[in-house]
Amino acid sequence: MITVNAQSVFDCITTLFSDLDLPWNNLISILMDSCAVMRGSKTGFEKRVRDGMAPHLVDIDGDTCHHAHNASKKFSEPFERVLERFFTDLFNDVRWSVDLKEALREICLLINVTFRMPHRFVNHRWLSAYDSTMSTLCLWDALTVSYYAFLPKSNKTLYLSYVVEIYRRKSVSQESRSRIREILTSLSGKNLTADGRNRKQRIIERLIIKQKETLLHLHFYETVLPMLKKYVLVLEMKEPLIHTLHDNMMELVRDFLCCFVRPELLSKATTGKKLMDLIEMIDNGSAVLPGSEMFFGAKASAVVNVGLKKKDSTVQRFLTAASKAYSECGKYLLKKLPLNSTALKYFSTIDPVCRGHSASLASMLKITDCVLPNVRDANEKDKYETDLRRFHSDSSLPLYKPKEDRVDVWWWQVFQTGKYPTLQKIISAILSCFHGPQVEGHLM
Repeated sequence: MITVNAQSVFDCITTLFSDLDLPWNNLISILMDSCAVMRGSKTGFEKRVRDGMAPHLVDIDGDTCHHAHNASKKFSEPFERVLERFFTDLFNDVRWSVDLKEALREICLLINVTFRMPHRFVNHRWLSAYDSTMSTLCLWDALTVSYYAFLPKSNKTLYLSYVVEIYRRKSVSQESRSRIREILTSLSGKNLTADGRNRKQRIIERLIIKQKETLLHLHFYETVLPMLKKYVLVLEMKEPLIHTLHDNMMELVRDFLCCFVRPELLSKATTGKKLMDLIEMIDNGSAVLPGSEMFFGAKASAVVNVGLKKKDSTVQRFLTAASKAYSECGKYLLKKLPLNSTALKYFSTIDPVCRGHSASLASMLKITDCVLPNVRDANEKDKYETDLRRFHSDSSLPLYKPKEDRVDVWWWQVFQTGKYPTLQKIISAILSCFHGPQVEGHLM
């Protein structure tokens, strides 16, 4: 493939299907990231497949883990991505300076901090900002002591208290302090390139000069980004989780929105459609709590509460940015995640814990007509309904333990009984649907 666009990808895939003699009717769904080439609404690859080859294709939306990464990017934008640039500077500075790396390693040992390389922030995986946040916080004391060496002499007296406070809190011995002084003297005498000097100045500004602001942002990231990270980690598992995708999305959105949305509005938004109706109210601010009442985590809140009493400009700027970060990220999640997807809501009923409930039975009866019309033969409608009703009342099936058993293994045990052949075809088709980025794009 010389040119990569929607048409060239479509041509290659159709050729592959032809060469392998694969029937398009066997294609259940496609999982792609949400770029225009793959999922463009007019000429994207998926649209071409649905219009030209597989009109029955199930729309499970794009890769929702990509949406979570992009949501974290939206979250960072109001802070002008200062932390992400800080992470990159730290990683590059330590990576390309053997002397600095070894000095940092020894200082970690002397002040009882576990050494690790600063985490590399990956620009196209924005949730790596969370990993970089945790790495930076773990190294914070050692980094502060190390980069104190690069402060201009005129500023060293001004910020000496930062180092002394670390010594006191870490109970650093006099012998260790003497050794650290030797290390810092050696570092401060290094000849630096212009790029190295500028990079260190940027690091010092974030690490020491604007320490309160940087720590406030870091602790906010530390509190909020785990929600998005948890979602991605769950759905990147290799086992089939298509039956939990809708519930996981709803949980993520509700957990995120409760940090800044008025609870009297959120409590009424009990469905995906009602959650999506909050977008306009978040946009105009009527659904948003005052900045001082939002959730920032204990460490950031302690700084905010003190700053509000003192009318601290740093805290005021933070509250403005944090409110916008919450709103922009929340709106993005509500717009991009398929919270109102009929297919995903129906697929959630194949969870074994739903067996034996009339609502689950009603939803599963609709699957073949509304979502998977190509899987069941026309003359199997009565057989499918009979299988399904017997399945929901069968007391001889194996016990399912949600936190221990894989759903595909449990269904395989059901299939082994040979009782439900038409149901087996439907369940196998659903479980074949990918839901996370183990591979960038999948055909099922």
